[in-house]
Amino acid sequence: MNSLKSVYLAMQTKAASITSMKVVILGATGPTGIELTHEALRRGYEVTLLVRNPEKVTILNEKLKVVHADLEKSDELVDHLKGCDVVVSALGGKAGIMTPCDVYSKCGQAVVKAMREAGLKRLIAVTAWGTKDDPGLPFIWRWVLKPSFLRNIVKDMEVFEEFLLTDCSDINYTVVRPPRLTTDPSDGEKVLVNEGLYVPDITNNSITRQDLAKFMLDAIGNQEYYKKMVAVAGGATTEKK
Repeated sequence: MNSLKSVYLAMQTKAASITSMKVVILGATGPTGIELTHEALRRGYEVTLLVRNPEKVTILNEKLKVVHADLEKSDELVDHLKGCDVVVSALGGKAGIMTPCDVYSKCGQAVVKAMREAGLKRLIAVTAWGTKDDPGLPFIWRWVLKPSFLRNIVKDMEVFEEFLLTDCSDINYTVVRPPRLTTDPSDGEKVLVNEGLYVPDITNNSITRQDLAKFMLDAIGNQEYYKKMVAVAGGATTEKK
């Protein structure tokens, strides 16, 4: 009886700690950031959005705080990270052959510096499939999208990932690499995960933003994903025969 009671109390404590999670979200005015915000609030988390344009945030909730901040300036971030459990980044750049991109690398370095000063160790960030070359990548990604209008974005994603690998051994980061993102609602299928640049042996290279958001938040307390870079894909995909 006592052992059952101990298990029950442990489960209650774990549930309470999860419900009281304090999450900082970056890139919250973009489509993935909006999904992350909705999902975090549905879970009862206390959510802080650090954004350049607070007027773009239309979500209202008593557990939501919106803060104006320049994400490239670590000194503007430190105070808002203190006492929080995790930084979840949905930052993204603009696609285009002639459009430069350094949002991942510059903001990433500033955020990590602020995390260190605030004593915060957990970081979850989204990049994309194929930040490095791999012959197994889908043809359209490897030879069409990546060399053209996604070129500068993917290059900066790679710089950011290398920074985490080489300079952030003290940070429990998880990089989540999705393929094409859709606005479809979640179908409830399990997300496919592969530690690498893509998810092999699937025919539908996509994932809903809602499923991506759920996976990123589910990963917060999963130590299996500490210091890992994982590719994901929608669970409704079909394996090749």
